[in-house]
Amino acid sequence: MVGCDGGDACMCPPFKLAVIGKPGKWGANPNGDPDTALQDWLNSSSAGTAQVDNFTSRPTLTADFLANYSVIILASLAEDSNTGPWWTFSDAEAAAFRAWIENGGGVITLSGYSGDPGEIGPLNQLIGFSGIAYTSDGVWGSCADVQTCNCTHSNTLSEWNRTDPTVANLSTGVTFVGYQNGRAITAPADGHVAATVDGTSNALVGKLVGKGRVLAYGDEWVTYTSQWTGAGNPSATDPSCAGYLPEDKYQMAQFWYNMIRWVQPAASCFTLVGPIIIWIS
Repeated sequence: MVGCDGGDACMCPPFKLAVIGKPGKWGANPNGDPDTALQDWLNSSSAGTAQVDNFTSRPTLTADFLANYSVIILASLAEDSNTGPWWTFSDAEAAAFRAWIENGGGVITLSGYSGDPGEIGPLNQLIGFSGIAYTSDGVWGSCADVQTCNCTHSNTLSEWNRTDPTVANLSTGVTFVGYQNGRAITAPADGHVAATVDGTSNALVGKLVGKGRVLAYGDEWVTYTSQWTGAGNPSATDPSCAGYLPEDKYQMAQFWYNMIRWVQPAASCFTLVGPIIIWIS
């Protein structure tokens, strides 16, 4: 997928990501909390080692289209992330997507954009072959710290599986990220649960599939700008929230680095500028 030919002069080509789907409409400031932080961070902080394309209209998932990307992030697969209608994919598209993963592609899926359980349909259509599937059950994150939850405008995800060697790196350097109203995830017997809510609902599930990897996350709160930089957070200027804002309590960049690096271990040159723990799988 991405590699070098060795030697001191080795130059890695940038690896490409696609974010497919509509942005969320909720966040700390509903309809005023864009989800561009991830794309901006990758394009500006990866020292040229990553490039992101954003598709808010439904693309056709052909082998030629998929071959352009090493990582695909599936957001809300709908005409409107809150109300639908939800996209559907042909059998040929689902087969092409499966083949892309089995041949080394990495996919990260997100849910929780809508209260309508129909949102899980297209996600399950594309990753269901792996045995990982979203359920219609809504899951609220726990509140690990009341002041943090009040000031970040989100509950927290804090239950990490740090002992399974297959998924332990997904929580490297991460204590909290925001997790609001997401979806439960079913894990197959050969899957790996990396995080849970209240010890009962799977929040982050990964699986090795052929040469590729599938990683399902239950919520979309980790995409909102307010949860990264604090921009748009209604509590940003509240003196009582000093030290408890998202940029203080959440390790969003580290979490996203972990997820991207996990689903695409072949991207050995993927690096970031900033206080990130860079690990090798």
